[in-house]
Amino acid sequence: MKYLIALILAFPCFSFAEGAAIDQDITRVKDAVLELNKDLYELERELLSPATTRAAFNVSLNNGKFFEPLSVELLIDGEVKVRHLYTERQVKALRMGAVQPLGDMNLSPGKHEVRAVVRGVDHLGQGRELIASEQVTKTSKPLITELSIVDREEQQMARIELNYW
Repeated sequence: MKYLIALILAFPCFSFAEGAAIDQDITRVKDAVLELNKDLYELERELLSPATTRAAFNVSLNNGKFFEPLSVELLIDGEVKVRHLYTERQVKALRMGAVQPLGDMNLSPGKHEVRAVVRGVDHLGQGRELIASEQVTKTSKPLITELSIVDREEQQMARIELNYW
């Protein structure tokens, strides 16, 4: 009888130890699946959007004293690629120096017409449109573009510039 009671009391310990080992195995498998998922995402990104066609567009606001953006529209070769409406919080972040990723897309190598239209309000409360239009040559390297809204103190207005890296 003593042996039976000792065996019954020892059995849950073995089950607990086995359960802990299974939990560790499950955790390792979950970590391996997450790592595999990350690798597959990177592979998919490279296959669907290779560096030869990758283009990224970002927006920045230099001070924002003379202009507050309300929306932005990005056209490439006459086709609207991105439209974005700003919240007060996003405008505040831009004024503090944030750079907003506007969008990533694929562009084939060659010449493209890039047109950015930023609608907003000037410091007098008047509705304004800032427009920048340039022809850019996409090479085999990724194209990174910043739509920079810059204050012009001497004219008390803002303008938009397209900067490429």
